[in-house]
Amino acid sequence: MNERLAVASLATLAVLAVLVAPWAAFNRETGARSAILLLPNRTIDFTGRTEALRAPGQRVVLSLSLVALGALIGAAALGARARRIVWIAAGGALLVTTMWGLDRFGGAVDEQRLIAVTLAIDDAIDGARPTLDIERLEEIRTTVGERSVAATIEAARTAGLIIRRLPYAGAALGPAAFLALVAGFVALVAGLRVVRAVNRPLDRVLAGAAVPLVSIVLALAAAAVVILVLQPTPQAAGVVIDGPLMALAGRLDTLWYAYYTLFAGSLGTVKGFADALSFSTPLIFTGLAVGFGFQAGLFNIGAPGQMILGAIFAMFVGLYVPGPAAVVLPLAIAAAALGGGLWGALPGWLKARFGANEVINTILLNFVASSLLLFMLSSNPTFAAGAVRVLQLLGVVIGSMLVAYLVPWGRRALGRRPRLTLAALGVVVLVGATILSQPQPGDTPQVLRLPFKVPGSEPKSYEIGEATRLPRLAGLFGLDLRRAPSENQVDLNVAAFIAPLGGLATLLLLGRFRPGLRVRTRAFVALVLGAVAYSVLVVAGLGGFALTVPITNLNGSFLIAIGAAVFVHFFLFRTTWGYELRATGLAPKAAEYGGANLRRNTVLAMSISGALAGLTATHYVLGGALEDYALRQSIPINDGFDGIAVALLGGNTPVGVVLAAFLFGVLKNGGSSLNITFSDLTRDVVSMILALVVLFIAAKGFLGEGYTNPLRRAMALGETPTEATGEGEADARAQRPPVYGPPPAGADAAGEGSAPAAGAPSTDREDPS
Repeated sequence: MNERLAVASLATLAVLAVLVAPWAAFNRETGARSAILLLPNRTIDFTGRTEALRAPGQRVVLSLSLVALGALIGAAALGARARRIVWIAAGGALLVTTMWGLDRFGGAVDEQRLIAVTLAIDDAIDGARPTLDIERLEEIRTTVGERSVAATIEAARTAGLIIRRLPYAGAALGPAAFLALVAGFVALVAGLRVVRAVNRPLDRVLAGAAVPLVSIVLALAAAAVVILVLQPTPQAAGVVIDGPLMALAGRLDTLWYAYYTLFAGSLGTVKGFADALSFSTPLIFTGLAVGFGFQAGLFNIGAPGQMILGAIFAMFVGLYVPGPAAVVLPLAIAAAALGGGLWGALPGWLKARFGANEVINTILLNFVASSLLLFMLSSNPTFAAGAVRVLQLLGVVIGSMLVAYLVPWGRRALGRRPRLTLAALGVVVLVGATILSQPQPGDTPQVLRLPFKVPGSEPKSYEIGEATRLPRLAGLFGLDLRRAPSENQVDLNVAAFIAPLGGLATLLLLGRFRPGLRVRTRAFVALVLGAVAYSVLVVAGLGGFALTVPITNLNGSFLIAIGAAVFVHFFLFRTTWGYELRATGLAPKAAEYGGANLRRNTVLAMSISGALAGLTATHYVLGGALEDYALRQSIPINDGFDGIAVALLGGNTPVGVVLAAFLFGVLKNGGSSLNITFSDLTRDVVSMILALVVLFIAAKGFLGEGYTNPLRRAMALGETPTEATGEGEADARAQRPPVYGPPPAGADAAGEGSAPAAGAPSTDREDPS
């Protein structure tokens, strides 16, 4: 696939959509019925009671859109520079035209709704009910054109008139306008390659995002077939589909609104966005856990069990460790990481010591962890006396092994013949368990009452202490919705948040693409641009506005997840240990020949991977995402398996994992609205989409190796391998002569201050692993 084919294909699809697909929809009713608008001003009504809407400028929009799309298609025959200039011009024109047309459409809808509001006010004035403030309504009637529809409705409410239903509700863009916007944006981005400084960085981004993006598009296309088969076109009882155009438009509108429901609920409202982030938080942890293992050449499929152990450890600290929040909250977070890390270190040690397959071990340990959770939270577990004696025997054997391992001579004895020692202990345990489990006179059932479980049959622990609770979204803004649920508005200074981020991004980008500039110069430029950005944002009205904080399960664990992603990125790509782990994952024998300790790296990688999975307890236990701040048997351990898909979609990189987790969170949150909107669609559609994404990623999006492999892509583009990887003139450090041999002790693994060793991957970029 090349850029000419991609832009031309997308433009051709947009041409077909502009001609026959819904360009916008209005009067969306319950059951997804609506009236749709095709260019130019062709209305198809599936509600049976919606009057046609004439939006001004629709013929102009159709003509200019077809001209711009035709230019995008025809530009494929031009040379590289001319083609990209045409793409910029036509793409920009297409974006402006579509946005202008949508604005005129929105204005026409508001005008009709304002007319309906005016008629309702006139009827109320004529009726003159005693509950109405007639003078106030007459004043509102004279100033209708000066207010928006929402402001007029609110003003009428203060005068005693409640206007409940208005025509043309739920107006929004349709698939034709959306495809036109996408085609214009893609053409504009592709045209930016005419700027030499943008060409190589953009090529890197596109090469890295090609497989995930194509896989997502293919998954949505495959799911579209299922949606169209399952869900008929929503229409009122008296509506008859009387032609192929109406039938096609109805099917396209059904498919479009199904996907619109999936995404708009999470991306269109503050509460939906917060809920999507809440769904994303545990997936970031588990995706990082699986991706970290993949980077080291290990498949950690034990994230569900590590989640459980992390939750158990966090629960114990939250219940039994007293002290101020500044002390016990970090301890609880560390305990969650410790529990998952220990559960991950066990299969790592088994693989390093005995060569046991980590996939089998982690799968089996998932069952052990699930059984342990079931035992801890079940209602009044009752045991036979023989079973209690067997448990006591196991405790004695395990305790004896730990004591022997702590004594030097015992550790030497155990390490001399470990297989024989474990086999002998296994025989002792089996024989002892067989003898002790036999019934004896006077045996009575033993009821075990665990002190951390709440009385009764509810499978949950007591709630953890206040000091170990992470604040939810409202708490992060200093609000307590439990005491004052109606007081959930805060004044938010968006400019003070965005401007520093822009300055920091400028500083990092200058360091990346202009390394010759002094640090003071880069800092000064970043400071100036940050100040300019702050001023512009304040003028735009983002210096302070009232934000309504929704009630959501999003909590401080999300910030911990972002911090974990930053840590993983720094550890893997900016430290010697991370370089060694990645080398071990890529070529274990070569890494061992170069001095890497494979056993240590295996245990270390599995421990860190397990710790990341264990940190999900900060969301579900410390963050109270499961109804309350307690450990529950219903903790969704499937997030551990979803982490595999997140890691694959994110390319096993921290940034990719965060983005993939957010996509999964958006889909999971939108799936809850899908079944409400469409009677024949369920949340299983979301599960199918996620499974298809993984399937297409495994197939590399059916893209050729010449596109996915950087070296083969370099040969196809006529570049050298150095240019393809972004070295050479992009970074002056790559011009230094190579230093042969291992890097000096303590040197930065990312190549800061030293050149890469001969044969080692370039340190000026993140390697494809």
